Amino acid sequence: MIKVNENKETSIKIIKHYIKDLSFENPQSINDNNSLNNNDCNLSQNLSFTYLSYKNNFFSVVMKYNCEGSSKKNGNKLFVLELEYFGFFKINDNQTYDQADLTKRGGKLILPFVRSIIKNVTDMGGSKPIYIQDVDFDLIKG
Repeated sequence: MIKVNENKETSIKIIKHYIKDLSFENPQSINDNNSLNNNDCNLSQNLSFTYLSYKNNFFSVVMKYNCEGSSKKNGNKLFVLELEYFGFFKINDNQTYDQADLTKRGGKLILPFVRSIIKNVTDMGGSKPIYIQDVDFDLIKG
């Protein structure tokens, strides 16, 4: 098995990471609350990254995740989740990196935290837990 999200690099160090913004809405009634658990859900997911450079070999990556679930039967909205997760990093070596490479490396470091938050929030929000699959960071462009 290929480990797509494995971070083997020690040249990038995570200094700080945290939730910038988190919103979860569950507009279901108690009668509709089992819809998602019965696999009667259409999921729409989007994941994006924003890179920002700082002085002295520091940079940040914000990972934005949006997910909406709706009923296959009637189209009713089951839940909406929006998360912005911030990671602040330091480059520990003297190599030159481009923006796309640093975004990939930072994204790989904060993805496990994002996964955990999304799983826990959807589970605690009365829905079936959502698991983010492996992300192909090679698709990120500079």
